[in-house]
Parts: sequence; C-alpha cells; structure tokens
Amino acid sequence: MINENHLNFRLMLQSQFRGFALVLLSCIIVQCVAAQSEDWRLVTLDDLNTSSDEVLVGWDGESLFFNRFEGSEKRKGSLDWFRQGKSDWESRRLKGWSHFNEPNSIVLRAFSSAHWPGFETIQHVAIDEVRGVLVMSAVTEGGDFDLYMAQESENGWGIPEPLTELNTPGDEVYPNFHSGTLLFATNGRKDGLGGFDLYESVRSDHYAVANPFGSPINSAGDELSLVSAGSASEAGYYLTASRTEGSGMDLWWVGPPSKAPTEASEFALEFRFQRSPLPGLNVELRERGGPHVFSGQSDALGRLRIGDIQLDAALSVQVTQYKSTEPIPDGAVCHVFERCPSGECASEYWEGWKRVRSYRMEGGVAFVFDLLPLDHLRRWPRPNEGDASRLETISTAWQVQFAKSDFELGVKERQSLSDWLEESKDDEGRWPVGWKIEITGYADASGTSELNLDLSKRRAEHAREFVISSGFDAARITCFGKGSHGSKGVSEFDRRVELHWVPTF
Repeated sequence: MINENHLNFRLMLQSQFRGFALVLLSCIIVQCVAAQSEDWRLVTLDDLNTSSDEVLVGWDGESLFFNRFEGSEKRKGSLDWFRQGKSDWESRRLKGWSHFNEPNSIVLRAFSSAHWPGFETIQHVAIDEVRGVLVMSAVTEGGDFDLYMAQESENGWGIPEPLTELNTPGDEVYPNFHSGTLLFATNGRKDGLGGFDLYESVRSDHYAVANPFGSPINSAGDELSLVSAGSASEAGYYLTASRTEGSGMDLWWVGPPSKAPTEASEFALEFRFQRSPLPGLNVELRERGGPHVFSGQSDALGRLRIGDIQLDAALSVQVTQYKSTEPIPDGAVCHVFERCPSGECASEYWEGWKRVRSYRMEGGVAFVFDLLPLDHLRRWPRPNEGDASRLETISTAWQVQFAKSDFELGVKERQSLSDWLEESKDDEGRWPVGWKIEITGYADASGTSELNLDLSKRRAEHAREFVISSGFDAARITCFGKGSHGSKGVSEFDRRVELHWVPTF
C-alpha cells in the first residue's frame, strides 16, 4: 500500500462510494501480449464512443475507464487541450473484446505529493507496483509535457527525474505500463506515422530507447493512449485514436483476426430453366483476383460436382454456353449444393446434397457471380473494418417463391430470411458497412399488367417490413416491384421476391 502522506494515485470512485485496488491515473498492471502485426484488425467501441472525444485512462481486465470531453481541432495537441475539464466514465465488458455495457459516470481523483514542487500540471501517472516505479507526464513552468520517473522506497516516492532520452520538444503524454514495458504517446518524434503516435520503451533498455508501434496501432492520425487488453494471445490492446471513419478521439480495440481453422466442403452446382435442366454449360471458378481453381461442364441433369473447396477466399464463377452462340436464358437459376454428412439429407430431391443457395441468372452469353463460403461464414477469419475485402464475405442474394396471388412470407420463409440476414453480420454483430439491401418483387405473366405490378410491390413491401423488424435501418433499403417483367409464363419461379446486398456508393 502506498503511503497517503506521499502519493496516492488510487481511483476514488466517489459517485459509487467504492474503492479499487487499481493504481491510476493511470495504472493497470497487465500481462504482455504478442506484438501487433499489420494483419491485426481495428474495431471501434461503438457502445462507448460519441461525437465528443473519449480518451482511455485504464483497464482492469473487466472494465474500461475513460475521460470524455469536447474536442477542439484548433486546440488539439496544445497544453490547454490536455488541461481542459473532462468527465469520467466506467464501462464493463460484456462479450468479445469490443462489446461493453452502458457507461456509468464516475469520479476519478488523484492526489499528488506535496514533496514534488515545480510541477505546474501533472497530466497522467502510471505506477508499476510490481517493480516499484512510476512514470508521469507533467509540465514544469514554461515547458511542455514530458515524462518523469520516480522510485518507491520505504520512505515513499523519490523525486521524479526526467526520462531525458524519451522526452522531445513535443509532448509526451498518457504513460501506461504492461509487464514493465512503458507505453506512451508523443508528437515530437520523426519515426512515427504522423501526429501523436504510440511508442514503447522496455525496462531492459533502462527506458532510454523509444520504439514506435506500426500499423494498425499507429496511423497518419493521432493516437493518445494504449493499454494491453490481457495476457491471451488474441487479447490485443485498447486504444485511443483518431481515424477518418471515427468521430474525433475514439476508443478502439486492436488485435489479431480470429484463428478459425481453414475448412473444406464439397460443393456442386445445378442449372435449371423453368424446372428443366440446362446441360452443357461451361463453368470456370477462380479465386477473386487470383488463380484458376476449377473448370467443368454441367451434365444431362444440369449438374456439376466441384469437389472440395478451401473456405479461405471468395470464388468468382463464370458460366457460359459450351460451343453455342445461344445466350443463357434470362431467368435461369443456378442452385448451389453442399454435400451432407453421411446418412443425412436422404429426403432431399438430390439425395446426399443440401441446397444452400440459389442465384437467378440474367440472360446473355455469360453470367458471373461470387460463390461464397455459404453457411460457414461465421467461422471465417474477419479482416479489419477498413478492408474492402471484408465485403466479400456477404452472402449477396436471397429469394423466395410464392403461390398464386400470395404476397406474405410463411414461417419457413421468415426463418430462412432471418438466417440470411444474420449471416451477413460480422463477428461483432454489425451489418456490413457501405452496403444496403435492394428488394425486388415479381409476378408471373397471368393477370393484367396493373394487377401484376401491384402484387409484385406488395411482395417486396412485405419482405421490407420483415427486414426492418429484424433491426435493419429502413433508410438503407430500396424496394421495387417489377410486375411480370422478364416472366416467361406462370411458373412458381416467376412469383418471387429477391433481396440483394448492393454497395451504397
């Protein structure tokens, strides 16, 4: 226990009348985690961030402690920016590394030692209780924020001495420790990526060498505070940073992608038009932007077995007529099947195979679509939020057929649509960024044009209402009715609704 006659930087949570065994402003003793890599992802803590600035203070393994204050681009990086009034908040982690409960307003108080004259402002303090040292960011008269270290003894804390090798003409702020390694932010070094960047300095170097973090922790924006999220290899860090997709200074989690094993599944395709097979179609599969994977032709039943496909990339599928100048019929369908485990799917019309997706093929000499990992999406490693390749993991289309004059979704259809919507979410339970849902209703060729158009619109609107009831933003839905446009007759396929993910740009 630190003697209160000298220095006590313990959290005093006055609003809740409870004390913590945390030593802050800011000190959380955490374990070392694996060094970050460029393939790490950056996830914003949406439960905590607002249009104000949020700056991380500490993490105790269960709750984040942070300040919130009104930002100012004009004052950013100045002494006044760090001195301005802030409100204090605490939030407990719910699940994963990035979901937190509603933050609670608290009061964090620090008491500085009367034996340390000459310091105009103490900005932030980190205490390594295990090793008996503290590092603080402080300003002396007429100076800037620099780092100072003090050693603990039987008589309390010694006089803080400047860490000369780490200090620069700029500001050094928000020191934190993890396993003896000092983490801090500075805008005074040229080996960063821009603005305030985060550095580490290890005890074995006597805190004389500053090593910058790489991407995605540092960027061309500002990074102010960093703490280790835990000892597990997947724990990563909690971070205060400004990014173009954020709202000023925000809280983030940065860490490795999930380490799901690469899986293989056996797939097959079936091509039909108005329930009749389409034999002799030439099919070519390639990795998106990558090498050739498979070539083959549909048989007399319109079927083509692809075999095992490693589920680590979206595949581009091109379908053409083989040795024919005839176009693919508009409205043809490509059904995607997955091999069932032994003894299952005996009741399926293609025994041993389960239909998992269907694609409507537009007429023309060629049709191209993306074959995705289908129902295994949840086990895919997810790239970071800013990576466009993340969007390739979206199952892009869903459709359902109707009986004559029907427009409402049945129980099974509602469950199927609900599953499709859930599969489109990322590991954090969020809808795809930068995409919207396009809903199109169709009717068959029976009836008048006016009645068919009205029925197609009712089918699309009913599906739209269900999507909205599932929590999707109505502003990100476009809805159309196309009547009997493109219909060849009165088949069940002509009476349908299609949902597609389409980019918003």
